[in-house]
Amino acid sequence: MEAELETKGRIVVGTDGSPRAEKAVDWAAARAAARGIALLVVFVASELPLPGRTVAAAQIHHGKDYVADYLADAQRKVDAVVETMRARYPGLDATGKVVQGSPSYVLTRASRDADQVVVGARGAHAPLSVRLLGGVSDAVATHAHGPVVVVGDDAHEHPNGPVVVGVDDSPAAKAAIKLAFEAAELRGVPVIAVNSWDFGPYDAYNAEIWDQSIEGVTRSLTELVDELLAEQKAAHPNVPVEIRVVRGRPERALVEASKEAGITVVGSRGRGGFAGLLLGSTSKHVLREARSPVIVTRG
Repeated sequence: MEAELETKGRIVVGTDGSPRAEKAVDWAAARAAARGIALLVVFVASELPLPGRTVAAAQIHHGKDYVADYLADAQRKVDAVVETMRARYPGLDATGKVVQGSPSYVLTRASRDADQVVVGARGAHAPLSVRLLGGVSDAVATHAHGPVVVVGDDAHEHPNGPVVVGVDDSPAAKAAIKLAFEAAELRGVPVIAVNSWDFGPYDAYNAEIWDQSIEGVTRSLTELVDELLAEQKAAHPNVPVEIRVVRGRPERALVEASKEAGITVVGSRGRGGFAGLLLGSTSKHVLREARSPVIVTRG
């Protein structure tokens, strides 16, 4: 059934039919409607759904095909989600599909040619006490080939809020800058470019040197960030830009900025990441703690 998915150029969003997943679907539908592109809502069903013993016995007794009924019920759920989004966003080109397989695998495959893939932070069965990313969203953000949007339980989008983007000179961050400016122009909001610096344990012994040169470090990094933004500033001259160079850990600076953001954009792996690392520690932390939807890009 995977081959039937038409994902090219679409916003693809995964759902498990839960109220929590509806938050991600609504975000994806709003973006698709605003940009005039198609939305595909995907319900990924287990390849071997296991019913309770009572249900299974009843199905067998009446000679029914449990798997067929299970898939039909899933299709009814996804169709209902699609109809709700069409009613909420008139003119939205939306379809819903049920496929069998692993949710993380199906959505990661979709990211190869989709405009972007959107996932919620947790599925229907995740413990409420657990704030870390669920398995599906974590896996998709780690292995996707294109932009992935994670809409967490604590994400509160501010429609008129700025687009916050983490900036360094890594290829992934450069892709994040491009996407951030495009999103900001579409929304009619500013870009806030965040860069941070800190000294390590060894440098703490010479903290007075850093204290004397904080202004110089901040000035140099501000100039560097401005150079990294130059191409997109020229391409989007009507987008206001604010540069924030913050002393401290980058993940903390980005999470703090996300509290006022419409969306937060980060590269999958920053300049300091190990070669071959798919998702850096900063990106993981922002995905878990950000107060806005987060887009992860790759170089």
